[in-house]
Amino acid sequence: MHVRVSAGDAEYFDAAMRAPLLKRIAEDTGGRFFTPATAAALPEAISYSGRGVTVVEERELWDMPALFLALVGLVAAEWGYRRLRGLA
Repeated sequence: MHVRVSAGDAEYFDAAMRAPLLKRIAEDTGGRFFTPATAAALPEAISYSGRGVTVVEERELWDMPALFLALVGLVAAEWGYRRLRGLA
């Protein structure tokens, strides 16, 4: 089996807009298709919708007992290992 790898120059050739493909993608995804003539309506079309908004919840490390106990256990195990080897 032979595989040839080279730089992808396909995007530099035939760079014309493929309107039928873009219209189909817009229809399939629930989007809209804009041309330079209808671009004036673009700002109203991209108004904030609220969909896809994520909520970031921050918690202090000390408020999670399992993680805190794991951290304390690791420190104690490291101290015990050093003590056993005579390094502490």
